[in-house]
Parts: sequence; structure tokens; C-alpha cells
Amino acid sequence: MMKPTCQRVAEQVGMLFTCSEVNQFIRIRTPFLYPDGDIIDVFLKENGDHIILTDLGETLRWLRMQTITSRRSQKQNALIADVCMNHNVELFKGMILVRVQQLSDLGVMLMRLCQALLRVSDIWFTFRNQSFESIIDEVEAY
Repeated sequence: MMKPTCQRVAEQVGMLFTCSEVNQFIRIRTPFLYPDGDIIDVFLKENGDHIILTDLGETLRWLRMQTITSRRSQKQNALIADVCMNHNVELFKGMILVRVQQLSDLGVMLMRLCQALLRVSDIWFTFRNQSFESIIDEVEAY
């Protein structure tokens, strides 16, 4: 008999992660936080033999909401691409996701995705540094 997905998550990554069904997804509430304290949620979608773990675009939406400009710089886009490459996750239509090939890898893949989401959210610090530096540059110009 196959174990329910939430039970597998609990066995592989522990009780700090909680599951609940939300529409056609299983929401996995993680113990990780965005820099402003929001909780990072990951969503699991089973499609036959395939499992996808994704943030449903929440990390890039969160990042976009931290600044008045809706566009990221080339450097910030390159940083996001580097994070995705280094953590072997995909960026697809604004979502950061990972495909799980074997159920035994579910915990490892969940942690890999969470680490990538944390790294992408840390790009927020490049926004802060730019605005701080530009204020100093403006003051020094006078």
C-alpha cells in the first residue's frame, strides 16, 4: 500500500513541515521565512508518476513587492539564473520548481527547492544596497 504524500513528507523532512490540501495542490508549510518574516510555502502537484514541487511564483512576486520598480536589473536576473543553476531548479513562467523523479528523493528535493527560494529572496538585499548607495551618491553630488 502506498503511503499518503503528507506522511512521506513528514518521514523525510520532519514535523517542522506541515501539509494541507489546497485545491489541486498539497501545500507544504516550511519552517523557512522570507527576509520580512513571511512563511515560505511550497506546493506539491502529483501528475501520474510525476511530482512537481513549486512556489507557484510566490518568491518572485514577493521580491517584486519589495521595491517600487516592477523590473529587475540584468544583474538581479543573472543572480536568479545562477541560483537556479546552482541548486538544479527550474524557473518556469515565474515559478521556481523542481521535478521529483523518485518518491525517496522527495525530502532532498524539497530542501533543495527551499534553499533556492531563500537564496532568490536574498536578492532583496541588492535592492536595499542600490537605494542606499544612490542616496549617498546624490548627497555627495551636492
